[in-house]
Amino acid sequence: MKKITLLFLFFVFGLQAFAQSTCTQTFTVSGQDGGPTVLTINASSINCNGTGTVASMRLINAAGSLASGFCASDGSDWYGFDLSVNGGSVITGCAADFNNVDITGFSSLTITSHDDDNYSDSVTITIDVEVTFTATAVPGCTALSTPANGAVNVMGSQISWPVASGGATGYKLNVGTTAGGTNVLNMQDVGNVLTYNLGTLTPGTTYYVKVTPYNAVGDAVACTESSFTTCGAITVPASEDFSVFLPGCWQRADNGDLTAGPASFGTSSWGEDGFGNNGFTGAIRYNLYLASANDWVISPVYNIPATGYELKFDAAANQYASTNAPTTPWESDDTVEVLVSTGLNNWTALYTYNDTNVPSNVGTTNIIDLDAYAGQNVRFAFRAVEGTADGGADIDFSIDNMQIRLTPACVEPTGVIASNVTHSSADIAWNVTTGNYQYVLDQVATDPAGAGTSIATNSFNATPLAPATTYYFHVRTDCGGTFSIWTTVSFTTLATPPVNNDCSGATVLTPGGVFSENPEAVALLGATNSNPPAPGCASFLGNDVWYAVTIPASGTLTVETNNDGSGNYDTGMAVYSGTCGALTLIECDDDDSLDGAYSMVNLTRTPGEVVYVNTWRYGGGAAIAYQIAAYDGTLSTGSFDSSAFKAYPNPVKNVLNLSYATEISSVEVYNMLGQNVMTKTLNVAQGQIDMSNLNAGNYIVKVTADGLTKTIKVVKQ
Repeated sequence: MKKITLLFLFFVFGLQAFAQSTCTQTFTVSGQDGGPTVLTINASSINCNGTGTVASMRLINAAGSLASGFCASDGSDWYGFDLSVNGGSVITGCAADFNNVDITGFSSLTITSHDDDNYSDSVTITIDVEVTFTATAVPGCTALSTPANGAVNVMGSQISWPVASGGATGYKLNVGTTAGGTNVLNMQDVGNVLTYNLGTLTPGTTYYVKVTPYNAVGDAVACTESSFTTCGAITVPASEDFSVFLPGCWQRADNGDLTAGPASFGTSSWGEDGFGNNGFTGAIRYNLYLASANDWVISPVYNIPATGYELKFDAAANQYASTNAPTTPWESDDTVEVLVSTGLNNWTALYTYNDTNVPSNVGTTNIIDLDAYAGQNVRFAFRAVEGTADGGADIDFSIDNMQIRLTPACVEPTGVIASNVTHSSADIAWNVTTGNYQYVLDQVATDPAGAGTSIATNSFNATPLAPATTYYFHVRTDCGGTFSIWTTVSFTTLATPPVNNDCSGATVLTPGGVFSENPEAVALLGATNSNPPAPGCASFLGNDVWYAVTIPASGTLTVETNNDGSGNYDTGMAVYSGTCGALTLIECDDDDSLDGAYSMVNLTRTPGEVVYVNTWRYGGGAAIAYQIAAYDGTLSTGSFDSSAFKAYPNPVKNVLNLSYATEISSVEVYNMLGQNVMTKTLNVAQGQIDMSNLNAGNYIVKVTADGLTKTIKVVKQ
């Protein structure tokens, strides 16, 4: 061999043996900013270079809270961070201040959080150490980690693997549909990454993957192959009732657009819930709430063999955590799209829900023709997109009862709803179909075994019904002797309303001297919304009942709700003057009762006046048990010992002195309009009331001792 050839080989070998490479290691820690949270990196932890000799190191790719908009180097935001290398000078700042900091030859460094706004905030410190080194050997092997080796029913096409040992600077992929095959990728150099998207995969197919790390010296040797099998195409007709979340071979995804498809797979804000917020399982639900969201839930592949098939599902829109319709309108830049694709990109919108097309809170059935996809394998997706405007809407959108089916010759009724449900009746309605109808009203959930009663219209008034009973209304289309399948809606009648459900049936309260003398049990079961003049407190939503009481000769009266021993509840109460149908609100109270949960109103009115009292559970809802009573100390079966009571001076200029034979518990002062202007707890036999801040005039002073009340008129000078 000629000398020049030997020199050339030595030159090439030398370049290969001593070429410099780079590798990175990621370090991260989470905690609270004021903890503080400390990320410590030691030189002994750096091993991505294997046996290669290190030339230099630097910090790169600062992420997490370091790159957050709440991080500021000048202490003007939520938090900041301090970098110290080998205990030397501190660098204070955020990502831009730490990126590219040279740490060559370091032994230890720390990044420490500090709290800049005096509020505890969660922080995550993430940063990479980039090592430049001279590779002296090929790297070690690595293998596929996601999907796991041997995994089945794999939905996504994203694969990943852990960092190879020994200083890998990149990776090559062999991917095939047979063991050792390369028909998908043949030693494809994907660069120094740990994930790769294989694109659209064939349903029901096993893929074989080998990951080969490399560096400047060469490729890793004898790396092992992994395999996984994709979800198979589902033969239709098929249905999905979402009884399990997520169903097999469904997946969640996030961000992206219709052309490129989702940006990432595995997570989104679609979750499990009851359809229309009835219960907590059996449907998929998305909460339209915060701006700029973009979330997907994607079906497995369905094979549409021919024309004549359709997609059918139910959709509902509800106020957050409620079965009611949205109380704040759907926002104009928010949508929920029903999509179809032959892969995971180039999606087509089949249907769009928006502010002009909102499904019912009890559910609206949607049927979409699939003839355009005959002979194709397709996926369906529900994609919720929230615009940049963050309005007040807070809507739970749910999907259930998805089917891919042959279009029936006789189409069943859809949109069946029960409304105006009372204790004895309900209105049933459904969307018009071609033909007449048959119905069955019973208490059985399963489809009727025989024929039903014929009806020509798409509505029915069910009456008379038993109170507090669950009924099932079944209806089918009659296409001239050919019948559709049954469609069923269930509803439960209300309990029989109490006699005091409305003002006109108000129960009369008999005032006593104290609460415990003549209390009445409040029965809310079956109560409806009597629509009184707006109470204005205690979250009135109906389920209210009425009482009437006459103001005693003293002109003062307390009306109170309180515990009956069955539990501690929260009530509301409003007191009205006037007559039923022409009431004027006197006062509404939430929780002025002594225990702080029940309601209490102190009245100073004209003796003999009848006032009306409306009471309900705070926020409405299920019936609760409690008591209501009207009382005044002057009505006590005992008597206040007036001879042992003194109040002086009267007229009073500043301080009113009070004394009694026993302890005076409380004193209330009212002006002549009946307004409480002062309440004071004394709990002494002799006490004083400072009236210096009151305007000159006449006042009613109500003194309570031993559960008895003494009312006197006092002139303030």
